Amino acid sequence: MKHNVKFQLEKRKDKNGLIITNNVPLFADIRYAGTRLFYFTGYRINENCFNDAEQKAVKNTTAFEGKRKVSYSDVNRRTKLIGASLTNLFDNIQDAPDKGTIVQTLDSVCKKGIQVEDDKEAESLEFLQMFDNYINNARLSTGRKNHAISTLNHWKRFAEKQNVILTFESITAETLRLFEKFLLFEKKTVKKSTEDNAEEIAIRGVNTLHSIFALTRAFWNYAIKELKAKGIILQYPFDSYQIPAEVYGTPIYLTLNERNMLFDTVIENEKLAKVRDIFVLQCLIGCRVGDLCQFTKSNITDNVLSYIPRKTKEGKPVTVTVPLGAKAIELLSRYDMPDGRLMPFITDQRYNEYLKELFELVKLTRMVTRQHPTTREQENVRLCDIASSHMARRSFVGGLFGKVDSAIIASMSGHVSNSKAFSRYYDVSKELQQEAIKLMD
Repeated sequence: MKHNVKFQLEKRKDKNGLIITNNVPLFADIRYAGTRLFYFTGYRINENCFNDAEQKAVKNTTAFEGKRKVSYSDVNRRTKLIGASLTNLFDNIQDAPDKGTIVQTLDSVCKKGIQVEDDKEAESLEFLQMFDNYINNARLSTGRKNHAISTLNHWKRFAEKQNVILTFESITAETLRLFEKFLLFEKKTVKKSTEDNAEEIAIRGVNTLHSIFALTRAFWNYAIKELKAKGIILQYPFDSYQIPAEVYGTPIYLTLNERNMLFDTVIENEKLAKVRDIFVLQCLIGCRVGDLCQFTKSNITDNVLSYIPRKTKEGKPVTVTVPLGAKAIELLSRYDMPDGRLMPFITDQRYNEYLKELFELVKLTRMVTRQHPTTREQENVRLCDIASSHMARRSFVGGLFGKVDSAIIASMSGHVSNSKAFSRYYDVSKELQQEAIKLMD
């Protein structure tokens, strides 16, 4: 299989914006089958000590492997070994190897990891590798793990488009700001207008950016703990960078009459009938969909549902309890899953797709006003067109808000203290507004 490898020094700037030329990491830039992989050779060298054209260290110069000084000949010996190992690997396979196989092969021939003390600094540079470790070894829920994989892919595309090598040392507050702009306009389009008036249009909303950066920060905190145990202290770029704040619009949810109408409607389509049952149950217990699909009969004792929300397990875990009413008990009685699950749940994506179909079928089509999640512009849409699993959670909170103490609702929904998402409901109770107006009569 064809491949290409070129050795190059990392390109990064200091605090003054000047290119760093001393003690710079040397990487192997490996390309094959439309894939690109940066592999850290383990050496750091001054820019004037490496001949880019000849692809080797300059004679009679030195480099560093961790804290150990090495000769130029050691550097050239390793680069040749890397090149030969790649040739041997690609010449003896038909299908493209995964990146893990390549890294493992090169780690073996380079003897990386044997000299633990000398390799501390090199290990601290492995941003993408550490991110993989976070995904595979940290205790993440399925949804959060998928989000971490997505976030890592964003970083990989950023590195490829910007032609940079990501290391913990090279990622600064300025890098985070560049990453933010990249995410906003990664697939930028141009409005249909004159060339002079053309403008970039953001493709991601601020809440999406918030979740990507919050996940990156969580990973960084994980890396700090992992590397601190090995005597490596990482910088913390988030001290000088402010993560985009989440923006919450007015929550849109089903009224109690609409929820009851959905519960009572006879639905002949078996698939949509099951989706209806799952959604209404979620409306009655107020959980997130990621928790709902994990519930089993063991979560219920004496008609009380108890669970620890997966979203809060990594922080301050709190047990949520929700008494089951008559409608919830009836819905649960319709299913006896062999694996003990409460409901025949499907994938998140299909669940949301079928909900839109279900809402339209039962005529839940009233017009609602919302902020577009990306452009933040106001728009009028049909309720059925924005139906989603989270609308059930909002329906639980919205149906109770103003009728009972908010602390009671939060104890059952799992909202944390001072939650911005929860505070939105102070603005939406039309019943409370009407009661207030009656006081004026």
